[in-house]
Amino acid sequence: MPNDTLARPDERARRRLTPADLSDFPAVQELLSGLGLGVLTDGSLSAYPGRNDNWVGTTTRGTPVFVKHIGGEPSESLRRFRRVVSFEKAVATAPGAAFPRPRLIGSDETARLLVFDLVADSSSGSDLAARDAFGADLAREAGRMVASVHALRPAGPADIDDTPPPLPPLGHLRALPWALYTRASAGALEAWRLMQGDAALCEALHGLRRDEARAPHAPIHGDLRLDQFLTAPGSPMLLTDWEEFRRGDPARDLGGFAGEWLFRAVLQVPAALPQASGTPVSHTEIVAAGTAELARVTPLVAAFHHGYTAVRPDAAADDPDLLRRATAFAGWHLLDRLLATAERSARLGAAERAAAGIGRTALLSPDAFVSVLGWKGPRT
Repeated sequence: MPNDTLARPDERARRRLTPADLSDFPAVQELLSGLGLGVLTDGSLSAYPGRNDNWVGTTTRGTPVFVKHIGGEPSESLRRFRRVVSFEKAVATAPGAAFPRPRLIGSDETARLLVFDLVADSSSGSDLAARDAFGADLAREAGRMVASVHALRPAGPADIDDTPPPLPPLGHLRALPWALYTRASAGALEAWRLMQGDAALCEALHGLRRDEARAPHAPIHGDLRLDQFLTAPGSPMLLTDWEEFRRGDPARDLGGFAGEWLFRAVLQVPAALPQASGTPVSHTEIVAAGTAELARVTPLVAAFHHGYTAVRPDAAADDPDLLRRATAFAGWHLLDRLLATAERSARLGAAERAAAGIGRTALLSPDAFVSVLGWKGPRT
């Protein structure tokens, strides 16, 4: 599901926030104590940005932990909780699997709590991208990690969810649910009106869901974004947030990675344009800036793909439509990010409208857009 912490590339950081009051979540201390870790003290606590309440700190017995509460509507929060647990079971039972992720120390299904080892001094992929520090080596490693997820073959029962992912929400293309409509911002309503009034786009999204249903399925992350990759000194890169883990279309994960970079490229275009006061920017200058930004990020998509194929060399032969669907999912990712950004706005800006236009193009003409995204670019 969308993460409500999305911001423009230069605004994101793995910053610390004030956490929710632990007195409102007594099960946190009970779980930590039951695991033999001691308890958390308020003076040492912080939290990371995200839609879920979480607590970052060191317990009274000296264990650094990250505790997450899976919130929301009870039945949906239970499904999200169980997907995390099913991922852990899948990795534990897959032959030879040693997947790099923060270690799950313990959990409480009733309270929807998960306790992980804290990855100290970590930076997210979004942090690194904002500093232009997410290079080709990290992109290749990200591709290898995602391919390893798709190649997971648990030897025992892992209870992996096989229900279709919720996004894109095709019903919303006809009419928004009343509850969503009444709490949506003016910017979000504008974005939905644009999508609902675009018959070709609506059909492309329906077509993507049909293609997804027919595609070869495998274990997937299901909600891949740059902020879910973590790096820390002395540690391999880790992948986090498994609440949408399920059997699904691998193209969804590939498109998520490519879409992240495409969205960042679009949002950087205004900053790359001439800033002379009172001088209108020409169409040629806009195109040149967009082309330059795209050229900056497509080598990272190519490096990701090369890392992916190193682990799954037969992926394209087994699924010749994989990159076309991945490109369409990258297009949807731009629209999804547009909606997330619009939730905090009274109106859509020029950059957001440009992102929507590029996302639409990728959805309507994914075959033509495959090479534009850099999937088959030169090795970097």
